[in-house]
Amino acid sequence: MRKMQTILPLLIVAALTWDACAVESPSVPANKRTKSLAQWEQLKYGMFIHYGMSTFSGDYRTSRNSASKVYTPTDLDVRQWVATARRAGMKYAVLTAKHTLGHCLWDSEDYDYDVATSTETTDVVAEFMAACKAESIKPGIYYCVLDIHNEGGTELKWKAPVGAEYEAQIKRHLTELHTNHPDIFEQWIDIPHKLSARQRWDIYRLIKKLNPDCLVIMNAAFTDGTEIPKGAWPTDLTNGERTLPPPSGHNPLQRIDGEEYYVPMEMCETVTGNWFWHPGDRTRSIRHLHYLYRENLRRGANFLLNVSPDTTGQIPADQVKALMDLKAMIDNPMSFRPSVITDAKLKASNVFQNQDQYGPQNAVDNNWATRWATDAGVKSALLEIDLGEARTFDTVVINEGWDRIRKFQLQYELDGKWRTCLAGTLVGPDYEKQFKLVAARRVRLNIIEATDGPTLWEFQLLAPR
Repeated sequence: MRKMQTILPLLIVAALTWDACAVESPSVPANKRTKSLAQWEQLKYGMFIHYGMSTFSGDYRTSRNSASKVYTPTDLDVRQWVATARRAGMKYAVLTAKHTLGHCLWDSEDYDYDVATSTETTDVVAEFMAACKAESIKPGIYYCVLDIHNEGGTELKWKAPVGAEYEAQIKRHLTELHTNHPDIFEQWIDIPHKLSARQRWDIYRLIKKLNPDCLVIMNAAFTDGTEIPKGAWPTDLTNGERTLPPPSGHNPLQRIDGEEYYVPMEMCETVTGNWFWHPGDRTRSIRHLHYLYRENLRRGANFLLNVSPDTTGQIPADQVKALMDLKAMIDNPMSFRPSVITDAKLKASNVFQNQDQYGPQNAVDNNWATRWATDAGVKSALLEIDLGEARTFDTVVINEGWDRIRKFQLQYELDGKWRTCLAGTLVGPDYEKQFKLVAARRVRLNIIEATDGPTLWEFQLLAPR
């Protein structure tokens, strides 16, 4: 297999030349590729760290069970987070300093809901910044505007505008962060649409005044970067939350209000299915993570991969292993086993509303963003594959949507009869299982029982090592 190359369309490559004459203004986003933006693009791969009160309360949507004393890490080790990022080949890291519950991971002056009022009083932001310096990792800070503690009530207020009192608190917090830590390289502002245009501009200019080299990212959420929503402007960077750039690649040249700006893209995803740690979390398959890494870089975006330290205050061993296994695959592309399903003929017992966009071919196209789907109410289904010739394989990879399968068989045809090489129950989003070597031309996934119409994002059969 050829070594992966990061190839961008000619239009985008032309735009990526850093203009040494570009002026970096603290008051407006850049209209050309500046030195800071070029440095950020070269980082390519970073670690997102979701950790805080929600790690301990079990939820980020309600303030129930989130008194400050609930924050009780038993073996906090911030250096472990950043050292893991370095070992994994990451070049930068972004920490959730304040998320939706409003609890701050630093001792904020005249503020009653932070680590200083908790049982464990370590200034996590200061520890994070020191660890990043020690490990040569560029530091970023995440700050969420949506905030139950400061906006009142017990539930999130997604659409409520930000009042003058809370706006002043946001500015005090950001002033503290950037005064105490002038080396912050990337500043996330999440849920910026709650702010008015004037408030967003004020916050953008405040950060730039305190730290001119810091790049501000107003989270554009679930977008592919082709345009920046008005509620996420002004911004130096754009983000695709669990959304890849288009296959043709991200074009950083964005036209907004008649002016052209240079806005690179970052896509963020999770090692597990959750942003914050939950008991029973499972890591994604390394093939899936490698796909996300590979496609982000190929399409011209940075990849920010989230880990979730647990209640000890450390990244769990299974997440660390996933990152190390991913690095091994990145460093040695030959270790990536391609699926033996190429140019196959497929047949499915059912397709959602008979639409081609949900046909069986979408389950075997090595694209984790397309899927085979069946109609609602379907409780059993068959996916049949004709490989065209006999091929050998000993591993199956299945990425299922919505965890509906309860019983299945992987079968192959021999002498005109279907024989079972693997039987199982639950599948889920990242199923990978090895079995006794099989040589066959025709294979099928027999979904015997499901709670509702089964959906597969990806189905792969791997040749033996």
